[in-house]
Amino acid sequence: MSAGPVVVGLGDSITAGVGDAVTADAPYGPGWAAHLATLAGAARFTNVARNGARAHLVVAEQLDAALAVQADVATLVVGGNDALRTEFSPVDVGRHLSTCVRALRARGTAVVLATLPPIGLFELFPGRARKVMRARMDAVNAMVRATAARDQGTRGPSVVLFDIAEAVRRAGLGAWYVDRVHPSPLGHRHIAAAGCAALRTALPELTGPASVGGAQGAPVTERETCRVLLDRLPAPPPPPSAWQRAAWLTIAGVPWAVRRGHDFLPGLIRAVLDDLRGGAVGPVDLDLPALSDVGAPGTATADVLLPGH
Repeated sequence: MSAGPVVVGLGDSITAGVGDAVTADAPYGPGWAAHLATLAGAARFTNVARNGARAHLVVAEQLDAALAVQADVATLVVGGNDALRTEFSPVDVGRHLSTCVRALRARGTAVVLATLPPIGLFELFPGRARKVMRARMDAVNAMVRATAARDQGTRGPSVVLFDIAEAVRRAGLGAWYVDRVHPSPLGHRHIAAAGCAALRTALPELTGPASVGGAQGAPVTERETCRVLLDRLPAPPPPPSAWQRAAWLTIAGVPWAVRRGHDFLPGLIRAVLDDLRGGAVGPVDLDLPALSDVGAPGTATADVLLPGH
């Protein structure tokens, strides 16, 4: 194709761009999906992601708009907000992911999925709470991988999977925004590079060859590809100072914890107590469905917004 691909982004605040910062030299605005579109040489990018979105809301509020774009590539990252709910169900996350992937591929759109890292904020919690939150993210990621594995084996546009945790690890200590929930500007750029590297490997006809030029034309590794792609993006701003972090915690972080604690904390406390008893029952111990069982969406419930939303 002479022009670049048309790209659409679906999901929650990570794709919407919370935690990122750009200037006028970023053609598609903030967020890792916008940066991926830039790296892929997109002819057009549309971002329908919304702050606070959960998997069922992507189906209900974003999918039709994404289908109307008639994109060549769709990025779909969701599940973090689901894991922050008392009634968390990874099975429902998987069903809604499957609904989106099937609909997009039926429209001729390749889909980029991603597994999520542990939420940085909860990595600061005591051991039991940290274990529970990691278990929830692991359950979400199991559904993402199951969705990708099933649909990669069927006819139609590709399903591309990459690991945000690896991208965040490469970004180092500066990967997290001040709230420790969203990626920082540096984190968003590393995620975009990792996603684009995976996309280039799977669909070179849309985004160019997987190799971006080694010595004398030799192939390069994924890490080297990501490094070259990062150099093509506008540089991120410097990280916030300790004073700015403290100010954010006072103005935004504590009020959010107070507002949202009544919903999330009771479920977290129950899960921690179950873990202490050796049971780990309830929202953390749900059986994952067989691939053939991931079908109709479950019951919709209200969403929860993360700090800054």
